[in-house]
Amino acid sequence: MSVFALAGVCVSFPRGQRHLVRVLADVSLAVDRGEVVSVLAQRAQGKTTLLRVAAGMVKPDRGRVYLDGEDLWQLADRRRTRLLGSRVGMVAHSAPDIEVPVLESIALPLLVSKTGKREAYERASRALERVGAGECAEQFWGSLADWERALVAIARGIAREPALLLVDDLTASFGLEETEQITKLLATLAKELDLGVLMCVSDADAMLWSERMARLVDGELLEDPIPPPERPGNIIDFPGDGAAGDGPSYGMSS
Repeated sequence: MSVFALAGVCVSFPRGQRHLVRVLADVSLAVDRGEVVSVLAQRAQGKTTLLRVAAGMVKPDRGRVYLDGEDLWQLADRRRTRLLGSRVGMVAHSAPDIEVPVLESIALPLLVSKTGKREAYERASRALERVGAGECAEQFWGSLADWERALVAIARGIAREPALLLVDDLTASFGLEETEQITKLLATLAKELDLGVLMCVSDADAMLWSERMARLVDGELLEDPIPPPERPGNIIDFPGDGAAGDGPSYGMSS
């Protein structure tokens, strides 16, 4: 069974008093554990709305949203909130709500979900180490390089140990080499942590390590095959010497 699925989802937003803008039109999609599914869309083509629907933040006008086999909008509010809070991780290149050290910014949301303080900080620390950003623990978001912010954002997403990870155009500002390393990291995490990754991107290069790919065009999801960029034969081995945009080592090999 897929960890996440959309079935016939439609979303429109009002424009003025008489018009509706169609953002998603009859979208169906499934994500299995251990795989990365990428959706390519340009700006204002609905990719953020798609992720907000997946995160339970936007209720579709029509269609169903399934998480772990449960129809989200058929659940009681409390049950839906609890399921989303424990099973879905978000990865976005955005600052935390409050300016605290990175480790604390990752641990605090876990405390809200009633995780004990010691466990919350341990999970936050493990997540940072897993993505190769352990040295960022005592730094503040404002002092981080873009590369470090991307790694911290991923750590924030996996710290709650989700079944589904939602990634919002994380590599938009990166070059090809950095994009490859970030997307390879996400693919590795999907396998190692047995979670599904749904990633919306604006650049085809970010689809390099995805098992399945689709395009979102005028609200419609087109799942016809998209040839991804060719993977290089000499896969980068995540150097720890700052070779890739001064990015830290992941501690993984190809």
